[in-house]
Amino acid sequence: MAEQRVKSKNLFHFRPAGVVDADILAKEKAMMEEFGVDMSAMMEQWAAMSDEEYAVAVNGMMEGMVALFKGSVYSEAEESCDHSTMGVPTTHDGDYEVQVLVHTPKALAQADSRACIIYAHGGGAIAGSATMHKGMLSHTAVNCGVVVFNVDYRLAPGTRCPNNVLDFYEVIKHVSRNAADLGIDPARIAMAGESGGGYICAGAMVKLAREEESHLVKLAVPIIPMLTDYCFSDTAAMTKFEREHAPGQQKIWRLIAGPGFEAMSADALLYPGKADDETLRKMPPTIIWEDEFDIYITEATRFANRLRAAGRLLEFVVIPGTKHGSGFAPYHACFKREREAWRMAIQEYLLK
Repeated sequence: MAEQRVKSKNLFHFRPAGVVDADILAKEKAMMEEFGVDMSAMMEQWAAMSDEEYAVAVNGMMEGMVALFKGSVYSEAEESCDHSTMGVPTTHDGDYEVQVLVHTPKALAQADSRACIIYAHGGGAIAGSATMHKGMLSHTAVNCGVVVFNVDYRLAPGTRCPNNVLDFYEVIKHVSRNAADLGIDPARIAMAGESGGGYICAGAMVKLAREEESHLVKLAVPIIPMLTDYCFSDTAAMTKFEREHAPGQQKIWRLIAGPGFEAMSADALLYPGKADDETLRKMPPTIIWEDEFDIYITEATRFANRLRAAGRLLEFVVIPGTKHGSGFAPYHACFKREREAWRMAIQEYLLK
C-alpha cells in the first residue's frame, strides 16, 4: 500500500559554490606531500589492482583516515557517551549474529523513550567497520541527542548481496520489535548511512517497502550514497570526480554482487536507485544528503527526483563546495556547517 505524500519543511537552500572549498584542496595537497603520494599514480595503481586487492587497499586507506581524527571532537564525543554491544541473530545466510555498537549520550542514560538512528558505516560495503566509526557516530549521538546503533554488517567479498542489506534490515526490525527493552521510542527511529553505508541504507529502504514495513522508521537518510551502475556508462557524460572514481566503483559492485553480478543487474537490492515507482511510493520519508562534488552526485540527484515524484522526499541537501565525505572531517571548515545542518534535520524530522 502506497504511503501518503510527505510534506517538506524546506529547511535547506544551499547555493552551489561551483568550486571545491580551498581548504579542502589545500589539506589534500598537504596530506599527499606528507605521505609522498602522487594522486595520479595512485589512481592508476588502484585501477590495475584485482577487485580483491582493491578491497584491501580501500580498507587500509580508511584505517589511515580514522587515525587522523584521533584527538578531535570525535574523541571528546566518545567520552561523552556510554558504549555497549548488541548481537542480532539472523538466518538469511546461515546462523549469524550481527554485531551492533550502541552509543548512548550520558545525558540520555536515564531516559526511557529515546529517539535513535540505526546507522550503516561507509567503506563501499567492502571495507570499514563499526569500530572505525565509533568516534564519528558518538559525535552524531551527542550532537543530535539520540542513541546511535552502529551496525557492523557483513562486507564483500566475505558475503554477497543481499546479505549485507539484510543484516542491516534485521537490525532495524530488532530495534523496532524490542524498543521498550532498549529504551527507544518506536515512533522516533531513523535509518541512515554514508557512502557504501548509504547503499546499505537505501537497499534496506527497498526491503522495507517490499515487505510493507516502512512504518517501522520515521526517517531515512542515505548520505552520499552509491545507488546504481552509472559507473559502467560512458565516462564522457560524467563529472570529473565521477569519471576518476568509475574504475574503482566498478570493482566495488563486482565484489558486492559476486558471481551473480550480471544476473542481478535489475535487482534493486543491489542497485536501490533502480527501484520501481511502486516500491518508491512505499519507502519511508527520506532525506537525500549529498556533497556538491561527490562521486555519486548524478545518481543521487536522479534518486532524489524520483523520490520527490513518488511523494517520499523530505529534502535534497547538497552541501556546497564539498567532495565525497568532506563534511565528516573535523579539520575541514565545512564540518561545522554540515554538522549544524545535520542536527537541524534530525531535530525537525525525527525528534519533533
